[in-house]
Amino acid sequence: CCIAMLMYFALLTDFTIFSMRVSAFLLVCFRVISELGLFLMAMGFLVLAFATSISSLNHGLKDFAGVDKGALSLFEMTLTMYPTSHFEQVQNEGWVLTAVALFIILVSIFLLNLLVAQLNQAYQAVFVDMQGYARINRAKVIVQTMEQVSQKRWG
Repeated sequence: CCIAMLMYFALLTDFTIFSMRVSAFLLVCFRVISELGLFLMAMGFLVLAFATSISSLNHGLKDFAGVDKGALSLFEMTLTMYPTSHFEQVQNEGWVLTAVALFIILVSIFLLNLLVAQLNQAYQAVFVDMQGYARINRAKVIVQTMEQVSQKRWG
């Protein structure tokens, strides 16, 4: 049911042809979405790297007992879903606390600022041409529609 609604709303994006502003905005969103993908890949890399390094340390924490559990715990920390009661256990392990603190600093400060900078630069690069892209997109739809009209209708 949820996939059907998603497909329905994806089809509604065809109606952006009627407004140049909305069409230009949609084109900018699709061009900027790749930057979001790069951010998610960088975050996944950091989660995996820190989970591997924390799991190799000598500690007694169940949340970081393996790479999979450590990655899940770090991902929960990234989304601020990690239970605060478990942070007391992390505070007792010095090296784990250092690694977790470094991870949180890298993700919450560095990566999020980098995401904002990437989105800003990508928007500025596309902003100059977005009205032209919207017009080209509109012309493409008109040409596709005209190809479907039979010769009888034109005569």
